[in-house]
Amino acid sequence: MGNFMKKLTRTHKSLFLRMLSILLTCIAVISVSPSGAFGQAVEKRITIDLKNTSVRQIIYELRKQSGMNFMFEDSQIDKMAPRTLQLKNVSIEKALDELLKDTEYTYKITGNSVAIVRKVENKQVAGHTVSGVVTDKNGDPLVGVTIVIKGTYRGTTTNIDGKYSLAGIPADATLIFTFIGMDSREVAIEGRTVVDVQMKETATEIEGVVVTGMFTRRAESFTGSSTTFKQEELKAVGNQNLLKSLSVLDPSFQIAENLEMGSNPNSLPNIQLRGETSFNVQGDYEGNANQPLFILDGFETTLEKVFDLDMNRVESITLLKDAAAKAIYGSKAGNGVVVIQTIRPKSGEVRITYNGDVNIQAPDLKDYNLMNAQEKFDWEIAHHKYDNWQAMNSVQGADNLYKSVYDAIASGVDTYWLAKPLRVGVGQKHSLSLEGGDERIRYILSASYNDVKGVMKGSDRSTFNINNTLSYTYKNIIFRNQMDYSRNVANESPYGLFSEYIGLEPYFAPYDSDGKLKKLLGQECANDYYPVYNPLYNASLNTKNRSAYTAFTENFEMDWHINGQFRLTAQFSYSRTEESSDVFYPSGHTMFIDYDANGIGDRKGRYTKTDGYSNKLSAQAGLNYNQSFGRHFLFFNGTWNLQTVESGSTTTVAEGFGNDSMDDISMATSYFHDSRPGGSDSKTREIGIIGAFNYSFDDRYLFDASFRASGSSVYGSDNHWGNFWSLGAGWNIHKEHFIPKNWKISMLKLRYSLGYTGTQNFNPYQARAKYQYGNQYYDGRLGTTILGIPNTKLKWQKIYDNNFGIDIAWNNVISARAEYYIQNTDNMLTDITLPASTGFNTYKENMGKIENKGYEISLSITPWRNNKDRAWLTLTASAYHNKNTIKKIYDIFKKSNDDADDKLNAGKPNSGNLTAEEIAAWKTQTTRPATKYYEGCSMTAIWGVRSLGIDPMSGKEMFLDKDGNLTYTWSSDDQVVIGDSNPKLRGTVGLSAGWKGFTLSMTASYKLGGDLYNSTLIERVENVTGFGNLDKRVAQTWTKPGDHAPYKLIEMRQNPNDSGETTRPTSRFVQKNNELYFSSVNFGYDFYRMKFVKKIGLERLKLTFYADEIARLSTVKIERGTSYPFARTFSLSLNATF
Repeated sequence: MGNFMKKLTRTHKSLFLRMLSILLTCIAVISVSPSGAFGQAVEKRITIDLKNTSVRQIIYELRKQSGMNFMFEDSQIDKMAPRTLQLKNVSIEKALDELLKDTEYTYKITGNSVAIVRKVENKQVAGHTVSGVVTDKNGDPLVGVTIVIKGTYRGTTTNIDGKYSLAGIPADATLIFTFIGMDSREVAIEGRTVVDVQMKETATEIEGVVVTGMFTRRAESFTGSSTTFKQEELKAVGNQNLLKSLSVLDPSFQIAENLEMGSNPNSLPNIQLRGETSFNVQGDYEGNANQPLFILDGFETTLEKVFDLDMNRVESITLLKDAAAKAIYGSKAGNGVVVIQTIRPKSGEVRITYNGDVNIQAPDLKDYNLMNAQEKFDWEIAHHKYDNWQAMNSVQGADNLYKSVYDAIASGVDTYWLAKPLRVGVGQKHSLSLEGGDERIRYILSASYNDVKGVMKGSDRSTFNINNTLSYTYKNIIFRNQMDYSRNVANESPYGLFSEYIGLEPYFAPYDSDGKLKKLLGQECANDYYPVYNPLYNASLNTKNRSAYTAFTENFEMDWHINGQFRLTAQFSYSRTEESSDVFYPSGHTMFIDYDANGIGDRKGRYTKTDGYSNKLSAQAGLNYNQSFGRHFLFFNGTWNLQTVESGSTTTVAEGFGNDSMDDISMATSYFHDSRPGGSDSKTREIGIIGAFNYSFDDRYLFDASFRASGSSVYGSDNHWGNFWSLGAGWNIHKEHFIPKNWKISMLKLRYSLGYTGTQNFNPYQARAKYQYGNQYYDGRLGTTILGIPNTKLKWQKIYDNNFGIDIAWNNVISARAEYYIQNTDNMLTDITLPASTGFNTYKENMGKIENKGYEISLSITPWRNNKDRAWLTLTASAYHNKNTIKKIYDIFKKSNDDADDKLNAGKPNSGNLTAEEIAAWKTQTTRPATKYYEGCSMTAIWGVRSLGIDPMSGKEMFLDKDGNLTYTWSSDDQVVIGDSNPKLRGTVGLSAGWKGFTLSMTASYKLGGDLYNSTLIERVENVTGFGNLDKRVAQTWTKPGDHAPYKLIEMRQNPNDSGETTRPTSRFVQKNNELYFSSVNFGYDFYRMKFVKKIGLERLKLTFYADEIARLSTVKIERGTSYPFARTFSLSLNATF
């Protein structure tokens, strides 16, 4: 198996290198071909045989064969004598040379245009000369723009500086400007001699429309709640990943801050869109029930795929929030939908784009405030650690331990353990794309590599991707095919959890006098029961903690514009993902230190290997109908889709590895004790029938309706099908006649929608009985064991949305948006706790109701803009509020709440029978607030006992019981809601500015009004044993009668596993969590004004510097990133287009 996986890995690498080689070869071939249009990149040869034919007719034939545009003066060309031209397989230049030989004319080729002009002008043509500059929307000059006098063939093209000049133009003439990929423009001369023209790119599919993933809708007539962000907006707030940029741009798209995993590059984020729709209860059927649905180019995709997606491939991202926007996705849309549209190929000259980033991650340790060696030693003396000879077994033992610590400090040992497993991670990201084509065939080839280096040594995540999109247009049918290959490898740090280093004594030295790593750092007590091992030693061993996946996706699409009213689309997608995970601890690891003493030395070393796969097959077909009848507009879409997903995994745990170099699972001597290989597989099938309807009258009064019938194998046999619908209405007030045009209101829309959607992020067999074959026989037959209780009546969880919105825009200066919503979850899928006698922990049932209610506000102001200098100043602000309330639960939840209380009430364990890890787990479950569910309360409520602070005389904590009486005894029966972690308001403020190529963007995020239970404070200050390093705030604890202290008395425990008196959840550690942090700053320069850019063949060159999480102001001081530290990220990005 091990050799097979190595061979498979080599195969994937070989495949990637071959595909990359092919891509680079294509780029090399095209880059050395003559400059010009795509038609010239693959040069078209001319074969012509015309005798005694007019020059005009010969030019028509050359235009037909070459596909190039010809410009000439009609009157002069018609005066030329007929010519004979007999050529075979020659270039266009050769053909033109022969045609114009021995004449007074010559030619000039620019881009895809040929201008036939006189060699010597003998006479000025009647009229005057018009000149000017043609630029794009950014003010950059356009080379090769065709300018023709309307009604004639006379014209010219722009030069490398975008300039043109055309003589003999009548004062009343009109010039036509055309360029591939741009909208053509007609400009009346009106007697002018200088005419400068700015051209705009041909509108893409996302301009003025809402991309839903199934079809597009005109934004102006859409009544749903959606927000769309283009690539440049995403990059303006960061270049790390799409999800992080989205959370900055839209505060309703929330990424929960992970105080444990911090900046771990291999930790996927926990995401919510407009709050939680399901109880956060995990039982036998686990799943992220609050995660939104992700759609990539029309098909469902995974969070991990989006997490690793190259931002340079993305054209736009649309968030669908209310029923009118998301109901077409039915049972999966309840948590919102994230629709990602990648860049589609455009016609035009061959374009090569390179993006390169150097990313630097620096550890952020400012929230840690640990003692140094002398401070910790002084604290131990003051708290009588070395006077406690009973814990040391003898007075002599205590003296010896004291002397060893004293000598270490005297010799200069003061180890800053936090720095030992950390580094400044320097990663890199490269993206290369090649695109081009004509009106019939268009293509994009891209390759990317992203290597993220985390701040813990050995922690990294690398992703390779190759993507090919090919579009072919035949008459009015577009065929589009996309192939995508990705390979990801993620390594966890061999240095273990960062929390191990937080607690190490600063007077322990990691190296001995010879400079070698110690295996044993020392003893916490003067006996052999509590040794402290060196985590750096384990990191030096041949450990392995690696996961990987390989993904292949094939998408095919047909888009048939039958006529002006009907449009037929069909899509097919196949994807396969193969995953693997390898975790290996060699026999020399300290986790096996006691194996020899316990007589199981032959079992040292452990390997856990997991392999999995997923196959997904999707297809859908839809018919669109658009029709205008005077002031009436109708839109209808009917879509049918189906999907089948098959997945499986196997896990093997083996042990017994002879030495540290034996790191293949095939070298194990046996399976892990009392275990055998395990695995799982699943298959789900879904079908959907969708209808969407839109009617608008005079573009003022709007109406939307949608319906979806969904069938799924996930739910009970009695409820395979579910119906979901939405209705929406809107009013474009700005189109009313009573709104004066001089008010310059470009948008004033009111809209309202309501409807039902559902959620489905659960185990595929949650409604079915599951069985497992074991090793038990009955009557000579192999028996099975039931693993899950069926529920044939299990049905769809439904979410009822009400949304009211208003959109405002004025004079391209101000744009604003406000939303108010109420979202109710009914038939909520819940894990119901069962009695132990049933043999099962939980099963799924439809119980409970939740309400989310809130609002969103966004504002953008551009007070200054100067297109000539590419200058602007834009100020943005957003605010988001959500309140979550449990509306209805059932008595069965009492068992869940009782279980939570039982964990808090768990008595002090016998430290002699439990490991240090088990002691730590007990401390966590008894000191952190439990999740409890009661009607009328929030799901983010913090439960605990009200505290009156520390009694100055006794040093004990004073509580209020449930009746309001003073007590010194903590009881779970006295728990009430003591806070809520959900902030009352969150949002962003930002600034974006530019001037003559310089750009600046700054964004700050804020949270106001929420509460935080400072668990790290209680665990680092009060619930401590005295063994291991301590937070300096222990100096603020109560020590003698009369002290007014925020923390109670701390006593030195008997040993590191002595739990002593533990502080349970109390309001004393609930703190107001108001935050302001600068989430992103970037500064860039576009070299468009520099002449060297064009001279070296570049279309664009831009350099940008990014900084993320550069500063944070908070009312709470808490240790962030306890298992993996947080980091500040700095990066330098280069963008070049050829």
